[in-house]
Amino acid sequence: MNKLILHAIIMHKPKYKSKEQAFNKANEMFPNEHLKGFVRDSGPSFRVRVVPKTKFIHTSFISKKISPDITLVLGYLK
Repeated sequence: MNKLILHAIIMHKPKYKSKEQAFNKANEMFPNEHLKGFVRDSGPSFRVRVVPKTKFIHTSFISKKISPDITLVLGYLK
């Protein structure tokens, strides 16, 4: 059975005010992930990428809200 893999961490504004703050929190939360620093500003949030979406089955993504300010996006690898 495949396991869910972390694709991205969504850090909601206004709690996270900058890309750097969002990236630092993501690093603190997931110290074993090899985050390369890709952070996208998507208007209401910052999205810290862990694994590129091209490596996942397109229809396998799910979101899990772990706090009012943080949502995890998970999926199954191809």
